[in-house]
Amino acid sequence: MRVFIDSNIFIYAAQAHPEFGEACKKILKDIELRKIEAVTSVLNIAEVAEFIDRNENRKAAINVIELLLALPMDIEDVVKEHEVDALSIFSSTKANYFDTVFVAVMKEKFIDTIITNDSHFEGIKGIKVLKPLDY
Repeated sequence: MRVFIDSNIFIYAAQAHPEFGEACKKILKDIELRKIEAVTSVLNIAEVAEFIDRNENRKAAINVIELLLALPMDIEDVVKEHEVDALSIFSSTKANYFDTVFVAVMKEKFIDTIITNDSHFEGIKGIKVLKPLDY
């Protein structure tokens, strides 16, 4: 199964979130064991780094980034064409702009499933949402 992994999955696992942490750690373990073929973007990694740095500290952010970069997971670049596609999606949905950029990357890579706890993806045509507790 080839899936896109949203930033919140990494954050919940890193912070041992009381409700979603264990489910998200299982997802990361399955990526590590290559049970799922995971894809994310450089923008997702940046979001995670910023969140951990802001809410914990720089050292924790560096550790999390190093762990994410070590996973057997494709980390896709974001280019101008993704931004153009994202603008079209952004103008016709309630998703935030970052999420529409992720959808543009997914579409380019022919990925239709995202593991996320973000409900904004649910209204986007052609995208299947898999919540961490349903994984």
